[in-house]
Amino acid sequence: MAERQLRVTVADWAGQVWSGQADFFTAPLVDGGIGIYPRHEPLLAILREGDVKIVPADGAPDVLVHVSGGFLSVDSDIVTVVADDARLLAPAK
Repeated sequence: MAERQLRVTVADWAGQVWSGQADFFTAPLVDGGIGIYPRHEPLLAILREGDVKIVPADGAPDVLVHVSGGFLSVDSDIVTVVADDARLLAPAK
C-alpha cells in the first residue's frame, strides 16, 4: 500500500504559486502556527503574514512561500492556501 501524501496548492490573486505532493506542511495562523501531515482533520483557518513551509514528497529541497495573509483549507489530504499575496522564496536550507 502506498504511503499517503498531501496535495498542496498555494495561490494568490495573480494565480498559482506552487502545487505538488508533500509529506508535511506548516503555516502561520493568526492564533499560532500549524503543521499538517496526511490524514489531518478538516480545517479552515485564517493566515497571518509569514512563511509557509512545504516538504515535497519527491525528496526535493523544502519550499518556502511568503504569504501576507489569507486562508488555509484542509480537506482529507488536500491542502489549499489562498493568500492575499504570495511570493515563492528560494528553497529552504
